[in-house]
Amino acid sequence: MEDHNDTHLQGDAFYFPALYNAPSPIVVASEDGRFLLINRAFQAAVGFTPSEIRTFDDWIDRMGVEDPDGVAAYLEGLFSAECAAAQACVALKDKRGRVLAWEFFSAPMGRAGDGRRLAISIASSPADDAAPCEAAVGRLAQEVTRRSKDLQESITALENEISERRRVERALTRSRERLRQLSIKVLDMLEADRKTVSKELHDSIGASLAAIKFSLEEKEIDREQQDGRLRESLSREIEYLSSAIKETKRISANLRPTTLDDLGLMATLRWYLRQFQRMYGNIRVDFTSEVTEADVPEAMKIIVYRIVQEGLSNAEKHSDATSVRLQLGAADGNRTLVLLIEDDGRGFDVRETLSEKDPLSGYGLTAMRERCEIVGGSFHIHSQPGQGTVIRAMLPR
Repeated sequence: MEDHNDTHLQGDAFYFPALYNAPSPIVVASEDGRFLLINRAFQAAVGFTPSEIRTFDDWIDRMGVEDPDGVAAYLEGLFSAECAAAQACVALKDKRGRVLAWEFFSAPMGRAGDGRRLAISIASSPADDAAPCEAAVGRLAQEVTRRSKDLQESITALENEISERRRVERALTRSRERLRQLSIKVLDMLEADRKTVSKELHDSIGASLAAIKFSLEEKEIDREQQDGRLRESLSREIEYLSSAIKETKRISANLRPTTLDDLGLMATLRWYLRQFQRMYGNIRVDFTSEVTEADVPEAMKIIVYRIVQEGLSNAEKHSDATSVRLQLGAADGNRTLVLLIEDDGRGFDVRETLSEKDPLSGYGLTAMRERCEIVGGSFHIHSQPGQGTVIRAMLPR
């Protein structure tokens, strides 16, 4: 350990050697922030040499001061022209990391030969004055506790914010995936509708037009052989044309009945039910409505019509039902439109039907569910073998 530093012993400071060997920790500093003397007792207590703490910044950095701004302000205040003496309790860490709480008494020492102001600080060590040190340690502990609490609160707030952001990110990810799935479903439904229309055009209109073509070709050949006269009338061809016109109207009505735009949903449902009863007289349909035309938003009318159309078609094709109850009502304070389709048919295993690998299996049920979900509604189906089927669609108004 160094006994003294020659650079600290100025020519006009003949008393520095006495201070250097004093039993109490003593430092002498100049107003430019450098230490001119760090005596033997101070070095022995903190374990640092003068070369390791040459300046105020070295003091603060190496000895781990808890309040660097406060200590810096205290040291700078020693060189004020108005300062006579100052006292402060400062917590330091020695080279081994132990906390030393010292009471410093500081006073001006005039000026050095080059005009710089000087100040001397004498410290009373923990062994010299236990009471001030214990108070300083107590204040230090309180400050550490306060700052630890503030830090913990900041950490908790930050963790909550991170958790909330992660939750929002997960929700956004789910929403994006949901939107992607719905987009795929919309495209699938459009493609399925196109396939249905294509099949009907081919099977009905195409077949009728082909029959008319072949019949007319036969009549033309016969006319040429009869010198421009026809032996038979065109009644058969006219009958084919009439059938083709009816099929065209039927397909057009299935795509979007004109009555839906002209007369509204209720009139269209009653028209469709009359057509259904005419074609499938073995099934009785009981229709009741607790809502009026004005209660059904325009955007929902085609959705309701399609679900009714698909539900009755399934009942006719698959259930062997003899009666169907169709009900249109409201729920949730009239904020939700409720469509109920219940038949007394043979029922089926819902999970098994929807999980079959055949892409056409359960297509009607899937189409109804997707129509509901696309507009933000929900679709529920309950069925068991031998117990009929209940379909409930909940649509937002």
